[in-house]
Amino acid sequence: MASEEQSSVVNTVVIDVPADRVWRSCTDIERWPAIFPTTRAVRRTEVGANEVVMDMTVANELGVNDVRSHRWYRPDELRIDFRMVTLPPAIAAMEGNWTVEPADGGARLAVEHVFVPRRDEGVDAVGLRDTLFRTTENVLAALKEWLEAGRDLAADDGLRDAWGPRNTGNGISAETFENCELFFSRLGLASLDWGDITMVLKDLRKESTHEDWADWHRRWSALGVHYEERAAEALEANHLETFRTANRKAAACHHYAEFFYFDDARAKTDSRDRVTEIFERGIPYLHETVTALNVSCDGLDVPGYLMVPLGEGPWPTVVLVNGLDSAKEVELYAFAREFMARGMAAVVFDGPGQGVHIGRTPMAVDFERVVAAVLQEAVRRPEVDEDRIGIFGVSFGGYLAARAAASVPGFQACVNLSGGFDFDNYRNVNVMVKEDFRFVFDQADDDAMDELARTRLNLRDVPPLRIPLLAIHGELDTIIPIDSCERMLDWAAGETQLIRYPGERHVATNYFSDFIPRFCDWMSDHLGARAR
Repeated sequence: MASEEQSSVVNTVVIDVPADRVWRSCTDIERWPAIFPTTRAVRRTEVGANEVVMDMTVANELGVNDVRSHRWYRPDELRIDFRMVTLPPAIAAMEGNWTVEPADGGARLAVEHVFVPRRDEGVDAVGLRDTLFRTTENVLAALKEWLEAGRDLAADDGLRDAWGPRNTGNGISAETFENCELFFSRLGLASLDWGDITMVLKDLRKESTHEDWADWHRRWSALGVHYEERAAEALEANHLETFRTANRKAAACHHYAEFFYFDDARAKTDSRDRVTEIFERGIPYLHETVTALNVSCDGLDVPGYLMVPLGEGPWPTVVLVNGLDSAKEVELYAFAREFMARGMAAVVFDGPGQGVHIGRTPMAVDFERVVAAVLQEAVRRPEVDEDRIGIFGVSFGGYLAARAAASVPGFQACVNLSGGFDFDNYRNVNVMVKEDFRFVFDQADDDAMDELARTRLNLRDVPPLRIPLLAIHGELDTIIPIDSCERMLDWAAGETQLIRYPGERHVATNYFSDFIPRFCDWMSDHLGARAR
């Protein structure tokens, strides 16, 4: 930007907090509306490694302006270089840098603006320099006040301050609430609470339920790192219950970071692998006994766990079948705990296209072969009563469970939570679920997935189920409509029962507290289980 007319101005401030905290506040730009009164809105677009474009609405002495800045982060130097792409009317061009360095137990932040006034606007260069100096001084003073007041509660994980007024600057917007509300009960099932949800959703850039998952992934991953650190601290101090809670939350956070995130397949699978690593880290400290099951099906390793309650077996046992986007260590573990509390053991596993295999191995259409291999391995264990075996499945896993129970000998009862008889409605489901199906089955496009769904993902050629079947379904389910569930009940030849919830969507998540005890007790009755 070399020019005879260019000028520069440098502002500095010493802040009594460590340099890394100052650096985080300079780079975590989504929180700026909560820190700087002059910043009304910020949006970040990632354009490369340590390179972002920042769109910001600013109200100061130069007026209310929408500006765009191209920023290059240099974390090894604690330096940000920037070039303004769009500017207030008084400025023709501007670039500069932010530099953080340790100073007297705190940090010094220096901000340099190199600018060219817009001559055709009759701008006074000296006056403009003074204005830039004053507005930057105000910004640095606000940052100093924010940090020295202890407002930065985050570690290097990008979490947000949980306090302050609930407004669009640092709260959950009405739009974000509407777009994410359907996940809240599911998050709670996995031990996450409203405070965790608030931490992640504050200032979230999510304009659609079915899109905008990158920021969601980043924020849940950050909270997961936070809980991993809390778990490590608790374990070191031998605070085992705190460790168990934090470790379970960490696994849930990393799972929910990836469960509908398809923008970066590598990041998705890395997050999913982390869920298993965290869960297995906590196995020795759980109240229940968890043992690895090593199953092989057609040359594929099918990892799983046998979970048994405290006491002496053998136990009536329930095999839990995953759907497209749940985790055996998170949602299925939550269900397994409920079965164990009622005197039953539980088996969870990752078949092809599930859990650690998602994105790596396509799901098998004839999934009953995988269930048969898992059951064969489970009944070899002395903890398992092979004469009292049930099967449970959630969402697409409800369909898989019913299909397996009709084809594989050895099951005495089946629970289907929101699965259906067929998937003929694939074309009508939302884009988020379509992408999930394509990813899990490794299909190139909607045409290929639609063909597979209509021709092979159904129970038409499967012999009727002859053991007792309990189904749970929401009447407003648009992913697997209730009439598909009703066709499953018509197909079944044994005892059937349907628990239906008017006004509820897929998996009827608002009624977890109602139907989880009901289906667990139903299974307990059919397997002759007794809590001890």
